[in-house]
Amino acid sequence: MRSLTLVVGALLLSAHTPVAAFADATEATDCWNETRVGPDLQELKVTVCLLEGGSIETYYSFEAGERPPMIDVNLGHDTLGTECWWRTAYDTPWVKLDEFTDGVALVGYQPPGAIETVVDAFVPSCTSQPLAAGSALASAWELANRHIHQRPGPSFNPDVGITGLDTFLAIQLPPPITDSLISPIGTTVTVEIKVVELVVDWGDGRAETFTESAFSHLTGYPDGIARHGYETKTCPTPGGPRCHPTLSEYQIGVEFDWFVRWRVDAGAWSTIAVPNITATVPYQVDEIVSRSVANP
Repeated sequence: MRSLTLVVGALLLSAHTPVAAFADATEATDCWNETRVGPDLQELKVTVCLLEGGSIETYYSFEAGERPPMIDVNLGHDTLGTECWWRTAYDTPWVKLDEFTDGVALVGYQPPGAIETVVDAFVPSCTSQPLAAGSALASAWELANRHIHQRPGPSFNPDVGITGLDTFLAIQLPPPITDSLISPIGTTVTVEIKVVELVVDWGDGRAETFTESAFSHLTGYPDGIARHGYETKTCPTPGGPRCHPTLSEYQIGVEFDWFVRWRVDAGAWSTIAVPNITATVPYQVDEIVSRSVANP
């Protein structure tokens, strides 16, 4: 598991609701601290704010009234991907319990209606423009996307099919996977990923679907249940005597049908629709022709 504060921000943050209507586009919505080089080439700490109209304002003075008032803190990450906190004009469930000279703050989560925070963590301050945390669904998709790239790798026996005899398919299915993203304060997105169906398109207009109960029987020759008999051979030039009229090879498609579900902490499971992964294998089919030979 890895620490990812932005996931927590995504999960626990309520919708952005301004505390008061902004008078005009010059009102600040979010502020963070940056280090700039001043005219004397010395480092200078400044406050940078995103204004409601989308522009950026830099405040060099820390005197009262010179810096926009911020009522809360938010969690996410800066442009370098660093987990961080910043000040915001929006109401969030995050509470800054303490702040230290290096910009690290002790930030707690206060559930709706609660009087006190229930968990807390030390989080560095943002030193560049923060990015809004993604949704819980986006975090779950990130997890799922790590694991659903495996393509089917079937093998066939015989290597070249024979009309009238079965072609056997063998394949190793990916094992079920559980993965999580966890933040420093313990809120977790968990995904469970597995293949629930294997679809085989034999390339001659016929297809089969195998469910989980059949996966252990996809063992190939001689006892595997994924088998198919071809009626027509293929030839390098289609349309020849007894050859398939249009195909020089059968294109066998083998498809993993993935199922992904996710949840936040011990909450209810939800599903994610992910694309199936298909591999296509060209397969030649020959024939054995018996002939009567006169005895000499």
